[in-house]
Amino acid sequence: MTNILKYFCYIYVGDNMKNYIKVIIGAVLIGGIFAYFFYNDIKKEVVALTTQENTISLFQVGVFSQIDNAKHYQELYNPAIIYETDNYYRVIIGISYHEENKVKLESYFTNKGIEYIIKEIKVNEDFINKLENYETVLIKTNKDDVIANINKSMLDMFLGYLN
Repeated sequence: MTNILKYFCYIYVGDNMKNYIKVIIGAVLIGGIFAYFFYNDIKKEVVALTTQENTISLFQVGVFSQIDNAKHYQELYNPAIIYETDNYYRVIIGISYHEENKVKLESYFTNKGIEYIIKEIKVNEDFINKLENYETVLIKTNKDDVIANINKSMLDMFLGYLN
C-alpha cells in the first residue's frame, strides 16, 4: 500500500510540481530580462538629468582679452558682470537655470535689441538652490521692470558665487 501511495504521489504531485517549477523559472527569467532593460533605460535618464541639473545658461554679449574693453562693454549693458575664464573676460547680462526662464530672458533681450550668445556652465548645487528662489518669481512675472530687477539680483549673486 505504501508503494502505491508513493507511486500515486509521484505521478500526480511530482509531475505537476515539475511543470510549476518550469513555469516559475521561466517567469523569473523573463522578468529579469525586462527588469534589466528597464533599469538601463532609467539609469540613462537619471544620468542625463543629473549632469544637466547643475548647468546654468549665461547670456553673454562679448568676450575680450583685455579687462578695459570688457569694462567699457559692461557699462553699455547695465546691469552686466564680467566673468573671467581661460584668460578671457566675458560680459554677462543674464543668468537662467530653468528652460522657461531661459526663453523668457531670450525674449526680453531680443525685444530690447540686444544680441547675445548663450553659454552653459556647471555650478554647484548650493548655488542652484539659491538661484531657485529668484527663478520661481521670474517664472510668474511678465513685467519688464520686475524681470530687470530679478535679473540684476541673479547677476549679483553669481558674481558673489565667483568670488
